Amino acid sequence: MVLQFLVFVQLGLALGTYLSAQSNPFLRPGANKPQAPIVQKPAPPPPKPIPRNPNIEFRGYYEFHGEWKIALFDKSKNFGFWLSEGEKFPDLNAEVESFDPKTEVLKLNGGMTLSLKDSDKTTLPVPSGQPVKPPAPAKPISPAGKVAPPIKPSIPLPRRR
Repeated sequence: MVLQFLVFVQLGLALGTYLSAQSNPFLRPGANKPQAPIVQKPAPPPPKPIPRNPNIEFRGYYEFHGEWKIALFDKSKNFGFWLSEGEKFPDLNAEVESFDPKTEVLKLNGGMTLSLKDSDKTTLPVPSGQPVKPPAPAKPISPAGKVAPPIKPSIPLPRRR
């Protein structure tokens, strides 16, 4: 019985709200017209990503008999190779499209551009077979400008028991 009462009250509230919205004297004429559904245009597809391989570096170039030779280096494989325009390296998956020697920019056919890598302008340490000599200790100089005699370490006195 209580359940039937609750269902009746809910239906009455819903019907009362619907009827009161249609007959509201304070609304402007035509305010209760159904609104047209909003049509959303689909978003344009995103542009295709430009394939980039951050492991490829452009290391150098030279011209021989009117043909440019380009040095590329693959950091992941620690392997360098030379290519000409229009030539494709099997592991690179892109061929050399053009090269501008004035700007030193290389363009690959996948839309990837590489510029000439600058040197770090640092020298690397070279290991040698020579033993490293420790630096000689500095000789103390007296205030008169003469070399002071070497200081002898003091010998500790023997302890009495």
